[in-house]
Formats: sequence, structure tokens, C-alpha cells
Amino acid sequence: MIQAIADYRGTFEQGARTTLFLKITDFQGDTVDPSAIAISIEDRDGDEVDSGTPEKITSGFYIFDWNISSSQAIGEYIVTWTYDLDDDNVTTVQTVIVAGDGQVGANSQYSDMIAGLRASLDMHLGCAQAIPVHDEQGSICYDMQTVRFTFNKWNQNKFTRIYRNQKEVTSGVTINYFKGEVIFDEPLTEFDTVNGSYNFRWFSDTELDRFLQNAVHILNVYPPTTRISLQRLGSGDNLKYIPLVLYGAAKDAIRELLMCLQFQQSQEVFGGPDAAQQAFQNLETLKKNYEGDFNLLLEQKKYGSYVGLTKTIVTPEYTLPGGRSRWFRYLMGGFSL
Repeated sequence: MIQAIADYRGTFEQGARTTLFLKITDFQGDTVDPSAIAISIEDRDGDEVDSGTPEKITSGFYIFDWNISSSQAIGEYIVTWTYDLDDDNVTTVQTVIVAGDGQVGANSQYSDMIAGLRASLDMHLGCAQAIPVHDEQGSICYDMQTVRFTFNKWNQNKFTRIYRNQKEVTSGVTINYFKGEVIFDEPLTEFDTVNGSYNFRWFSDTELDRFLQNAVHILNVYPPTTRISLQRLGSGDNLKYIPLVLYGAAKDAIRELLMCLQFQQSQEVFGGPDAAQQAFQNLETLKKNYEGDFNLLLEQKKYGSYVGLTKTIVTPEYTLPGGRSRWFRYLMGGFSL
């Protein structure tokens, strides 16, 4: 059996409620639903601390709410998702850190709200988050056990295949999906070749969060100025700004992808320079569409409610009988001060 190195999924405080997230796709990146799915959370000693059935958000997207006890031991925990797909039992592994109360500054970045925004942004970016690579020859490192491939951030996918001398490897290797590396248990020889078919995402969760945060900052500085945070975007009247933030994040992500397409390594993913140029033009059109919607929604913001955002300052004016102030009558020549 091929092992997987767990992908780090965040740090959480004791006593907090957090949401774990999983996206399931086929090799081409299309979302699929398993026939059965379960999740378990264990400490480093293998003792189970929580388990259950994840909730389906939409096709291929699943979440699980973990209510961390205030007395939960501080340390690393292993999150194991198991599901049945096409008569195969698949395992996806993640790691999380539980820290002491007050030691985590950004644990809310892994709330159900943020997880939902990431999932939505994933959908807006489409195929950029699920790019298949077929039969790429890896580069064997000096230790003769580690094989590196061109792209990292692999999606944990049951259709990932590793071949040694054109024969599929089914055991004796560990896949580091985050780094795009395969580590063999035994050293390879100088005559071996290792190929892999994998599916990777262009943007990491950290990058997606940055795009979303930038869009919120632009939203806040546009009149009337506001103090909305990414965590509060899903509450109350702020819900109406979610499309604006998603369009703003999507245009920034596509702009970065357009920059990457200027380089040879990225062009090869799209079939070479000519195909990459066609992809560039299509992506640029898509970016302009997102920019148009983003700017339109920003313009609409100024027509929103200003209640609590503005003040009226009135300077009192003193008048004599007759309704005219002393200064007014003096200026009109009526009397001297």
C-alpha cells in the first residue's frame, strides 16, 4: 500500500469549534461523491478523540465540525478521511495542531465560514485548482530514494499513479502530496526511471486566503468605509458582500496565473507556448469579466446604508428679536458693535 504524508491543515485553540474540509475529485479534477465517507481524529499515540460522518456541502465538498474540548491535550493530531469510490477504499490524511487557549492568533482562518469561502473561490477558479499531469518523468535526488516532480500541491487523489521502469508501484513508497515528492523505502539504481501521473492545484489555501483578504481590504476602504473582517463576512448585513469579495479574489488569482504563463515551465502544463498563449487570452477575458462585476458591486456600495457611519455637526447661532443676528445687522449697516 502507498503511504501518504499528511497535509498540514491549521492550528486551533482549546475550547474552539473548528471545521475540517475535504474536496474529492477524479483524476481530471471533476468533483465526485463517494458511496460512503467517515472521519476520525487521533492523537499521536493513536487514541481516537473524535469521529463521525462528514456533512456534504455540495458535490465533492465535505466538512466536519470538531468541537475541541477546553481540556484537550496540546499537540499534533491526525485527521483521517476514509471513503469508498469506484469499489476502492481511499484514505486522505491531514494533520492539525491544538494549542493552548490564547496562543493562537489566526485559528478563525479555519472556521466553517472561511472553509466555505475557499470552496467557493475554488469553484470560481475551476480547472486551475485541479490540473492533471500524465506520465511525467521525475528527477531522482542524490539520496537515490526521493523523486521530485515539476509541480507541488498535489491533490490527494485515488487515481495518482507512480511507475518504476514503466511498472506501477503499489507499495514501498510514500507520497508527499504537499511537496510533489515520492520517497522509496529502498534506494533506486542509476538505471531506474520513475514516472508519475498526478493532479495538482495551482494555489494553496494560504494563497486563496490572501486573495480573499485583499478583496475585503478593498471593500473596506471604498466609501462608505467599513470595518468588515473575513471572519465576519458571513454574518448579518455583510452577507451581501460575499459575491463582491469572491469576484475580487478571483481576478487577483487569475492575474497571478497570467503572470506565471509567461514562463516556460508553466506553459508546458497548457501544452506548450502556443497553447499557453490561447489559454492566456481566454483567462484574460475571464479576468476582465470578474473585474467588471467587482467594480460594479463596489459602485453599488455607496448607495447602501450610511446609518452609524456619518455625523452632523451644527453650530448654534444667536439672534436678536427680529430674526437677524447682531453680526448680520452690523454688516448691513444697521448699528455699530
